[in-house]
Amino acid sequence: MPGEVEAIFSDDGAIKAFEKAKKDGKVRFLGFSAHSVEAALAMMDRFDFDSIMFPVNYATWHAGNFGPQVLARAQQKKMGILALKAMAKRPWTRGADHSAHPNCWYEPFTDPEEALSALRFTLSHPVTTALMPASATCLKLGLSLASKYSPLNAEEVEAMKQKGLATAPLFRYRSHG
Repeated sequence: MPGEVEAIFSDDGAIKAFEKAKKDGKVRFLGFSAHSVEAALAMMDRFDFDSIMFPVNYATWHAGNFGPQVLARAQQKKMGILALKAMAKRPWTRGADHSAHPNCWYEPFTDPEEALSALRFTLSHPVTTALMPASATCLKLGLSLASKYSPLNAEEVEAMKQKGLATAPLFRYRSHG
């Protein structure tokens, strides 16, 4: 991932084309997607992007130490934050039936109560929006839950933390400190 960031910002890298497109009025906003804390932080350090698309999930946040650093930096830079993986339950277990969600590389929440808790966790952070999994069933579920959103209270925050710590996260970040 550091190599990809370097390639983007090299003399003939993609950032040059993006800057030109913005200067020429072809695009209004520039953003990026990352699934690595290191890459996300490096991208934000190198350029004033307008938005970031990044996983914000209860298990990655608590059990994986993955996300707090990125959201803090994005907030500091006043970026839009498009949250991915809000309704991700955990990595697929060995032998699990993926047929109901063939486009999901992780097991999504399908129980409405659990999915709402996970979605509320994500939306209780300073995100602009939460994007649903690549599954028509999950998209319909997410849309049906949207009107039921309310921020987590202190007791629910702690419950989601405990649940997250007990769940295998999709991503982990091992800080260098």
